[in-house]
Amino acid sequence: MIDALSHVNWLAVGVASVAHFLLGAAWFVGLVGKYYPVVLGIADRPQKSSGPLSLAGPFACTAVTIATSAVLLRALGITTYGDALLLGALVGIGYLVPMTLNIAINPLFPRPFAYTALNAPFFVTGSLMSCAILVALS
Repeated sequence: MIDALSHVNWLAVGVASVAHFLLGAAWFVGLVGKYYPVVLGIADRPQKSSGPLSLAGPFACTAVTIATSAVLLRALGITTYGDALLLGALVGIGYLVPMTLNIAINPLFPRPFAYTALNAPFFVTGSLMSCAILVALS
């Protein structure tokens, strides 16, 4: 595993992270922006503008996830798009979607299943896209 970490293409991780960030902007601003306050139960409140943390935080967290996927791709010897997409689906469906629901199942999220339904396709799509980019640039 350490050997796989030393062979990660960090440029590919950076490109995939930027692509994922842009997907997030399109997803959360363009596609689901008006539904997000509803599932969070804050539609009746004035909307706050995004600060630096709300942009840099998700980017950094996603970059760590993508770097982890890059390590897994290397450790598993994945070099084809088909296998990369399988790993992307496994990470998205097996880790990211359940964690989204797990985070949302608490008293602060009034609609955990709606929140998950809004976010899950983004995380799965982002994971698929990122693994494809990692293989393409490696």
